[in-house]
Amino acid sequence: MILKLYLILLTVVAVLTFIVAIAMYLAFSHRCEGNPNLKYFTHKDFADLSAHPVEFPSNKGQLLRGAVYTHEAAVPPAGLVIFAHGGGGGHLSYMTEINTIARAGYAVLAYDNTGTMSSQGKSLVGFYQAVRDLEAAVQYAASSPSLSAFKPALVGHSWGGYAVCCASAHVKDQISAVVALSAPNDVAWLALDPIRARLGAAVLLYPAFAMASVLVNGIRSRKTVSNVLLAAGDLPILLIQGDADPTVTMKNSPVSNKKLTARENVKTVICKDRGHNVYQTAESEKYLMKVFSMISAAEKKYKFSGTIPAQEKAKLYDIDYALITEEDENIMNTILSFIGKAMS
Repeated sequence: MILKLYLILLTVVAVLTFIVAIAMYLAFSHRCEGNPNLKYFTHKDFADLSAHPVEFPSNKGQLLRGAVYTHEAAVPPAGLVIFAHGGGGGHLSYMTEINTIARAGYAVLAYDNTGTMSSQGKSLVGFYQAVRDLEAAVQYAASSPSLSAFKPALVGHSWGGYAVCCASAHVKDQISAVVALSAPNDVAWLALDPIRARLGAAVLLYPAFAMASVLVNGIRSRKTVSNVLLAAGDLPILLIQGDADPTVTMKNSPVSNKKLTARENVKTVICKDRGHNVYQTAESEKYLMKVFSMISAAEKKYKFSGTIPAQEKAKLYDIDYALITEEDENIMNTILSFIGKAMS
């Protein structure tokens, strides 16, 4: 009887794993082209910011495209920052932050991940693909005549925060620091956390989600960010997390690992009452969430008719771009100060 129940349990877990793996695969089986109705800033929107286009191959030869950004007042640059973007768009979604870093005296190598915006790839592949792409960016910088003299700092948000942390395990001798904003500790919990918040029994689904993650992303994806960073030696690490983040909860953030945060080389900043985009002001993120929830509601409303009426669409995308990209100066200054100390 016990053996029979055990076999039934294994069968249920196997079926769940397969279903979740298919769901994960479908979630990343498309390209990300951004929203054509939104304005994405470029270097031309910022005074004295230059962009030198670059492209380099990732793990399967697909070309990743982006640019090296420099500020006119910082030539030659004092160092190099490699910036890894989050999900939902490419690196142009972070041009305000890239400009701030460049204005502070650094060259910034920013690019689009596989299957995103200007880069090649039929799909996003999987969550761990961002790590592979970042490793390719580090190798590109190391082989570039104009960048190889620098030991870069890695900076990333959300998906990019996960990437800079996990990539550090493989490139730690080539980099000077890691700065991760809103980085998830465990990919499997990203999907489960919204369920866990309403149903504590969701923890029983974790084995299926973990195994599905391996099927989609490979065995390397099962290492948690905190375990990777614990093995990073004395590499300077800055972790920034909002304590009210609904996407990457405190439970699924490396800042909750006391063994990690006790390390002298690890600095943590927990932003009180802040959400996922901790680099923005609270007002800016609140406005962003309002705008995107309205867009999402309209797309859902007109899903079957296919088009949002022109008048409603014009009102919907009448966006205050200065407000929606407004930076939190304290957070950006904390990042720049940390990078400066690490590089010196």
